[in-house]
Amino acid sequence: MNRFLKLLAFIMALTIAVSCFASCGDTSTDEDDTSDSTTSDSTDSTDEEDSESETLAAGLYIDGEAIDTENLVMLTITSNEMSGSVEVPFDEYRYMYMYLLSYYGLTDDSYWEDNDELFETFMTIVDYYVEDNQWGAILADIYDIELTDEDYEEIDEVMQEEMDSFESEDEFYYALEASGISYDLLERIVTQSVLCERVYLELYGGDEPLLLESDDEIKESLQNDYVRVYHVLITSDHFADDEEYADATDEELQAAALAYAEEILAEIQASDDIEAAVYEYAQDADDSGMVDNEAGYMFTTGQMVEDFENAAFALEVGELSGIVESVYGYHIIYRLEQDEYIEENWDDLKTDYVSIVFNNYVDEVLANCTMTYSEYHDMLSYGCIQ
Repeated sequence: MNRFLKLLAFIMALTIAVSCFASCGDTSTDEDDTSDSTTSDSTDSTDEEDSESETLAAGLYIDGEAIDTENLVMLTITSNEMSGSVEVPFDEYRYMYMYLLSYYGLTDDSYWEDNDELFETFMTIVDYYVEDNQWGAILADIYDIELTDEDYEEIDEVMQEEMDSFESEDEFYYALEASGISYDLLERIVTQSVLCERVYLELYGGDEPLLLESDDEIKESLQNDYVRVYHVLITSDHFADDEEYADATDEELQAAALAYAEEILAEIQASDDIEAAVYEYAQDADDSGMVDNEAGYMFTTGQMVEDFENAAFALEVGELSGIVESVYGYHIIYRLEQDEYIEENWDDLKTDYVSIVFNNYVDEVLANCTMTYSEYHDMLSYGCIQ
């Protein structure tokens, strides 16, 4: 499920940030300790002090002044469905900000000197990820879901595993401090992950999920609201790497791709076994995804590009499309039966179905939420958060 993957990536980045400082403790050797201190130049000491003074501690700085962030809530999420609200404290907001700077490779000061106008867009992305990471807490509020004793045990175990990955408890806390992460933040993020798992189990994944339909209802939806197809794709730039078309314009490449797609369609239509012919061409077409989807694509509305989706749903089982043009190029589609396929692949299809329904529901809930920002939010610029 993509939301679990995003949250997992965030947690992994956080724990890796801590772990990378495992060897950053006191690295001085006995030889260093016994070296003649009189050989140390006073200038070296001054340089070190200057360097330290230039490095700002983790925190929030507005107009060069440090802001007290101990109880600062950067973002509050509410909705009509919630009985309360979800508050995102500064340290959690800061970590998402730093994580995304690193993820997108935007930590170079010179980049922001040249692209200062893009900072607002970047902050929109930060806000989106911060809100999206709170889906577990939001749904827990809406459905009055609480962590179990087993959940708290899991949290304790994870935190202990993190600490045990260091040679000593002191080293663990040093690594936290050096990476700008508090023990409280690490524990909150781990708790957030466990809460998401609990919410998912209660609503969609457990033995008696509150929001999931029965198996019979899911099968009916798969039969009525999904299609399964074989798919041949010739992209508009199919001949772009062909020497014969080295000097061709985009329009000429597109015309050549269309002519080639029409040739393939004619050969398929002339075949004694159209289904087998489509499958054979699909293996060698530009749509390499058929290699990993030998049984074809099974999908519902909203998952494919609109032109392709509309054409697929318009076909009857065993029917071949004409040339279907989309932004990707030229498609040839053959609709396959799916009733037997559903029975034979029930477990995998149910898993995929639940994932889609779950993520769509979370999107809907988040879309109906309102975010209220701290007074400092609109004052932010690159460098304000350290």
